Amino acid sequence: MSRGRRLEAVLELPLVVGLLGIIVVPVMVLFGYSLFVWVQYSPTGSLSLANYVAILSDPLSAAIAVNTLLIGVPTALISIVGGYAIAYYITFGTGRGRQLMFILVVTALMASYLVRIYAWRTLLGASGIINSALIGVGIVDQPIEFILFSKAAAVIVEASIFMPLAGLIFYAALSGIPASLREAARDLGATRARALRRVTIPLTGPAILSTSALVFFLAVGDFITPVFVGGTNTVTVGTSIVTFVHTTGNYGMAAAWSFVLIGSFVIIYVALRRVMKTGGFLPDRVV
Repeated sequence: MSRGRRLEAVLELPLVVGLLGIIVVPVMVLFGYSLFVWVQYSPTGSLSLANYVAILSDPLSAAIAVNTLLIGVPTALISIVGGYAIAYYITFGTGRGRQLMFILVVTALMASYLVRIYAWRTLLGASGIINSALIGVGIVDQPIEFILFSKAAAVIVEASIFMPLAGLIFYAALSGIPASLREAARDLGATRARALRRVTIPLTGPAILSTSALVFFLAVGDFITPVFVGGTNTVTVGTSIVTFVHTTGNYGMAAAWSFVLIGSFVIIYVALRRVMKTGGFLPDRVV
């Protein structure tokens, strides 16, 4: 081994040790938890796949998975489409509104997560602005109760939380596209929409893929928003894991659900990547 390679190995050693201690070891411990049946914070029996079998065979688990998808998928779609539109306007728009929009996006990211959830809870509540406005203009006579504690409320709140994050990521990706490429497409006769479809979106395809995966994973793993604005009919994987940890003391089931969630996430990511490649939104090579 050359001197340069030895020096490189020495410099990388602290990073490798840190990753092992922070990520690999805790994941292995968590997987070990999932192989035991826990009763009131204590493992019982021997190693088995009982927790995974229970998750895959229990009809309640299917209902939880459906609830999670009904919140996670719309949240990801709204966040990605809205975030991309915001970033596109900030990058390629005209006028002073671009600066204001950028300031609003950054401000939204700096605001407290819980504060934003409580703000939406106030807006969507029986005495909130939305119900008060509907009553004021005579559309309804009484407050609409289902606006707050519902899947729709959870989607609205989560999308408002994750959309600024998606917008900032897309802004960084769009800012890296040379203006000459878009101008060349327009000179060759492409309309604004066609240039967006054939040039801009493919060049930002990796950012769209990674941000979609990030927002979806954050949405399906969120347990605070469904509890505060979703109500009892929005039990998700995230809320189930918290219940197993803090209420029943079943660490094994919580750990098993975590790995099932990670496995499902990998499958969805691979499928999404395949779909984007087939649709031309994620070319094999981007020059």
